[in-house]
Amino acid sequence: MKLRLDELAKAMALPRDTLERWIRQGRIPVKKTGTECSFGFATLKSWAGKHNTTFVLDEPTSPVDATREAVTLSRVLERGGVVYDLDGDDVSSVLLNMTSSVRGLGEGERESLFHLLDERERLASTGVGRGVALPHPRTPMDACETPSITTFFLKHPVDFGAVDDLPVRVLFLILSPDVGIHLQLLSKISFCVREPAFLRFLESVPSEAALLEKVAEFESRL
Repeated sequence: MKLRLDELAKAMALPRDTLERWIRQGRIPVKKTGTECSFGFATLKSWAGKHNTTFVLDEPTSPVDATREAVTLSRVLERGGVVYDLDGDDVSSVLLNMTSSVRGLGEGERESLFHLLDERERLASTGVGRGVALPHPRTPMDACETPSITTFFLKHPVDFGAVDDLPVRVLFLILSPDVGIHLQLLSKISFCVREPAFLRFLESVPSEAALLEKVAEFESRL
């Protein structure tokens, strides 16, 4: 956690000069760079308790907790982007080409993602019917710091072994940093793809802007 020196002094009810001297002497678990102080919240709170020192500061919310509180489907789709005319003759080749198109992943991470997606499809198809699939890893990826959904429109339909036996034309790849966020996203995108009007809209292969607008419209009903 980071605070300015004067902010931390106020939180600890200490004169600024005293806090600065303690940091310099190594008496307190805080590092100072210029006027900025860096410290572990739990570590400093424990230290303050042991040394009978005031420490009045709210524990910071983790990025994952903050994200979990308000996951906006349209924003997550925007982060993932849209890929058109994705090639592939079968499930495996589609997954391989998908992972090559995901933003922000290194080569090793793409390979790992491919194996996770392939493993998931072997357990049970993510084809939910009406030409749509929702591929995703069974567990969160370490490389995934923020949730994203990448939309893929296939060059030609591919048999995914979907529940209604219809070939898949559109895929929404769901990546999330934890299970709670994943379940929120899965619930929201599932709501959209169950709606006949949304499915007809997907058949038109809309632009990214039109897709985001339509998703925001449907999300407002949740």
